[in-house]
Amino acid sequence: MNKKFTAQIVLLFVTIIWGLTFIVVKEALNDAPPFSFATLRFGLATILTLFIVNKKIFHLSRQELWGGLVCGFFLFLGYAFQNFGLMNTTATKSAFITSISVLIVPILLVLLNIQKVRLRIWIAVLFATAGLYLLILPGGGINLGDIITFGCALSFALHIIAQDNFIKKEIRLLPFFNVQLAFVTMVSLFHALMFEPDPIIWSERLFGAIIVTGFLATFMAFLIMIWAQKILNPSETAIIFAIEPVAAAFFAMVFAGEVLGLLGWIGGGLVCLAVVYG
Repeated sequence: MNKKFTAQIVLLFVTIIWGLTFIVVKEALNDAPPFSFATLRFGLATILTLFIVNKKIFHLSRQELWGGLVCGFFLFLGYAFQNFGLMNTTATKSAFITSISVLIVPILLVLLNIQKVRLRIWIAVLFATAGLYLLILPGGGINLGDIITFGCALSFALHIIAQDNFIKKEIRLLPFFNVQLAFVTMVSLFHALMFEPDPIIWSERLFGAIIVTGFLATFMAFLIMIWAQKILNPSETAIIFAIEPVAAAFFAMVFAGEVLGLLGWIGGGLVCLAVVYG
């Protein structure tokens, strides 16, 4: 088995795990409020990453520390919006809306005067807009959860841009990533203590969600991505990542009985096509 094929398989595994997290998190939010759940998820990932980073965490460069804090802020916003959105929309819609963050990136780069948008990006945005219309509006219209989830897509797009900027400055990836995780953990804990008086219900469902999201979808997923993206080109990676919302829709249908409908599947397909084409 050659390296490229192996990279494609393991990245596909990561994408499927990410797809699973939408329904897992939606169910877990019945037992833990959004900020509390984020604290547990990222706290576990922080501790696990710290074991690998070890003493290197005490020798952070200025760019690693500052970059980790900036990127951690956008990462915190992204998952906060996603968790709150999941309380008011379906896991399927959340996944498809989140996936358009890939298309928001080039538009933000234009608004920030960093680069021009190619024609194919505008075509991809048109596909995505049509897809989101079919996905959201015929099913009862846009709701609060959908709007909040758009905030998630925007935050993840800003995270991609910020992280790309700092990675180009030859920082060490693991310490940089560890700072991000620690930032999300601490800020989530602060918000949980300040705004979430309801106690956590320590159920098997919650423990399972923490393991799936903290260990598999955050800690392991990042390590796999570091290795796989050194082998695959961006277009190959984008095609694999486009499977995430499809996987989310499948798991939501199987485990939660969510029904997307024909127009919804057509809309979701257009969103995936837009992500791959863009």
